[in-house]
Amino acid sequence: MDLEEFRESVRDVLSHLYDRPYLQTHPLAHALVSASSGEVEGQALQRRLLAAIDALKPSAEVPYDSLAWRKYRYLYLRYVQGLPVPEIADDLGISLRQSRRYAQEALAAVTDILAGQCAGRLSSGHSQIPLPGRGDATIPDPSSELSFIDQEVARLKARSRMIMTPIQPLLVGVVATIESLARQHGRAIRLLATPTLPSVAIDRAALRQALLSILSLILGSAAHDIEVYAEVGSGSAEVTVVVGCVPHDVRSKETHRLYEDDRWHVAEHLLRAHGGTLDPPLIEPNRLEVRIRVHSLEERRVLVVDDNPDAVELYRRYLADGPYRLLAADDGMQALALAEVEQPAVVMLDVMMPSHDGWEILQMLKSQPQTQEIPVIICSVLKERDLALALGAAEALVKPVGQDDLLLALERHCFPGSAGHPGIRAGSASGRSR
Repeated sequence: MDLEEFRESVRDVLSHLYDRPYLQTHPLAHALVSASSGEVEGQALQRRLLAAIDALKPSAEVPYDSLAWRKYRYLYLRYVQGLPVPEIADDLGISLRQSRRYAQEALAAVTDILAGQCAGRLSSGHSQIPLPGRGDATIPDPSSELSFIDQEVARLKARSRMIMTPIQPLLVGVVATIESLARQHGRAIRLLATPTLPSVAIDRAALRQALLSILSLILGSAAHDIEVYAEVGSGSAEVTVVVGCVPHDVRSKETHRLYEDDRWHVAEHLLRAHGGTLDPPLIEPNRLEVRIRVHSLEERRVLVVDDNPDAVELYRRYLADGPYRLLAADDGMQALALAEVEQPAVVMLDVMMPSHDGWEILQMLKSQPQTQEIPVIICSVLKERDLALALGAAEALVKPVGQDDLLLALERHCFPGSAGHPGIRAGSASGRSR
């Protein structure tokens, strides 16, 4: 295999990142995974692909708008989250032409990392290019499946600050992804879900992989076609997977097989990290039911009072994936009118405002019965936290406000009781639904 063939193989396996049966028989699995290691090649190749992507993640000291971060985010969004290229380009604020360049450069970087793990040699023309052994220090090689899962779950959880994931399009994508594997098992898979399902408080990639793990696991014992449907409970959205079961006399054995499989543990870890649950399988004659529960989120209105349109647009981008709808006002009177009519969950208030400054607006908000209970977060270049709190503000953030700081502050005041954990009690948060 020459370098160009190797690069195309890397592109191919990245496009099938969550299709373990496909990875299991891929030539790249044989090149990267030693037969003497005792690893399952499909699982091991998936781990190495994810680790190679993660190895390109810049450190926290690198500016988030840097080229390095953009290339990493392209890789992550394209292959780990499976987003289409136009959506990625829009997320990164780049053109489709730029996105193609990012794709080529990111693929080359992943190829270099994986090439460094090959125990053999790759040919380039008539020359032989020696490559380092598989013990490359930049790539983590966890000793167990669960240790790797724990690392991935922790990483997903760390970046999932109150993310909203629409269930309906996600289920459509999951079914489309698993259909080819279902056909290999001689089964069909049908989606029975209404388009009015709520969004849920879980990272999109985490929920997708949990569902894919469950479906690929139960396909191994499906006696009939599979039905996937979703229903809404009290404060949660329940996604139920129903599949034809094995004969009655081996039901206990089948339950044990599900619990012992790594894919069950993958789904359990991913869901638990986001406050979700995976129920024990319900096995009856001709029926196997697996039910997961993830928490839904009610939208919260956030009123931004700032005369700087760039600041308002920055906040809009910060809140784009969360359970928030941004309202904007650029002067005090407009802010007071909107606060009274819209009853937002939170007001984000700048201090340096024309006509009436932020301190005056804060005092007016707190003096009116219709608005005095609305939490106000001061966002200003002025470091006047004591004054802000003395005038009734709930919190004070110093500009430039970082995304994590803002999302944590909004979470505290929009979803009280969530304890920093996405969606745990969002469906039943105390106070008015604003």
